[in-house]
Amino acid sequence: MKILITGGAGYVGSVLTNTVLGNGHDVVVIDSLYFDNRVPLINLGNPHYDFFRYDVGDSKDLKPLLEGVDYIIHTAAIVGEPASNKFPELTEKTNYAAAKEIIGLAAKQGVKGFIFLSTCSNYGITEGLAREDGALKPLSLYADTKVRVEKLLMDRVSDIDWVICRMSTVYGASPRMRFDLTVNDFAMNAYRKRYLDVFLPYTYRPYIHVYDAARTIMTMVEQFGKVRNNVFNVGFNGENYQKIKIANIVKQFIPDLKINVVEKGTDLRDYQVDFTKLEQYLGMKNTFTVEDGVREVVDMLSLGIIEDPDADIYYNTKPRLEGPVAH
Repeated sequence: MKILITGGAGYVGSVLTNTVLGNGHDVVVIDSLYFDNRVPLINLGNPHYDFFRYDVGDSKDLKPLLEGVDYIIHTAAIVGEPASNKFPELTEKTNYAAAKEIIGLAAKQGVKGFIFLSTCSNYGITEGLAREDGALKPLSLYADTKVRVEKLLMDRVSDIDWVICRMSTVYGASPRMRFDLTVNDFAMNAYRKRYLDVFLPYTYRPYIHVYDAARTIMTMVEQFGKVRNNVFNVGFNGENYQKIKIANIVKQFIPDLKINVVEKGTDLRDYQVDFTKLEQYLGMKNTFTVEDGVREVVDMLSLGIIEDPDADIYYNTKPRLEGPVAH
């Protein structure tokens, strides 16, 4: 099987690339290397791996790369509210316009399936558990572009099969590490400063380890006939957490941590998500929890694997280059 991963050198994309290779498939990765240009070095010598430094916004050049591709996993995007607010034009171009063009090209090239990484942020604020057929209330440009691509796939695309993955907030170690994600951010700052400000501490969000995310997406590709033309919340029941709960988990690893609760904040998202559909279709369970993610961050800092977590490459609002980024 030959799989093309857009944004395959990104936070999720790089782990997904390694997972696909580990499952015995051929991988084509396209990525602009907007942040860390070292990530492809991991696999450049692998005969089953092809890398192209490429901007998904220039879709006219993509057609030759689709030759022989069975599935496309589309992860490339301007990710998160801060980054989309900082780069609104690039967000529109990358998250919506480029996705639309790639879907059209994939259909013309006879690609078997298109797997789209969307986000549970589409739910915005919920009462009770959000299910796949529930209302979408995007509160950011990032989520709005994801909703529009979802609508395009569900309402207008009839010549290619697809799967929409509404991803939980991701955490854990990745070759393209990020410290602007809640679990990673809390653990990093707690380790370095022994102090955390927790804004809107009682708001909920679902969380998933990056390796569980990659494993789930890989399973969807390998069982595509079972899941095609469906929307899935990607995560696991029992993994919805309030921010204060995550802070208290971090404190288990750093007992002298001081937690400062701030009742106000600008990120108003507050949603709990139901993952029963994913479990029913694929029978998957999580192999990692937030505790594991915190431990990984503490280990990478205490062992000196990452010496400067403030470096621009670890944050989606601090690009090295002009061009699109990846999950």
